[in-house]
Amino acid sequence: MEEMIQVFLSAIKKRDHVLKLIENLDGLKIKLVCENAEGLLVFHRGEVFSLVDNDDRSVTYVIRGQRDSIYSLLEGNQKLRTLIQNKKLRITAPFRTILLIESIFYLTKPEEQFDKFIS
Repeated sequence: MEEMIQVFLSAIKKRDHVLKLIENLDGLKIKLVCENAEGLLVFHRGEVFSLVDNDDRSVTYVIRGQRDSIYSLLEGNQKLRTLIQNKKLRITAPFRTILLIESIFYLTKPEEQFDKFIS
């Protein structure tokens, strides 16, 4: 999972429009849990990074599901709400926060027709 998170982190740092979306976030923490793997993403004042932190008190939201579903979310292939509706992922968060998280993951997805212009 750590490798997939690193790919996501490098992709999001190339997306100025997504960085604008997270520039005012003050410590949004998302723990991704699948099978025996965990990863923690932190969005803080326009920065996004991964932490190795076993302190569950510091985690804001937890997304649980199968590895394929987590990867699909990180790659931007499927929207978070679709994965939740299909019971492939679970998250407990206010609807507004779910929309924000969905937007971050989905907008980080590379658009193939524009990829040559973005890179």
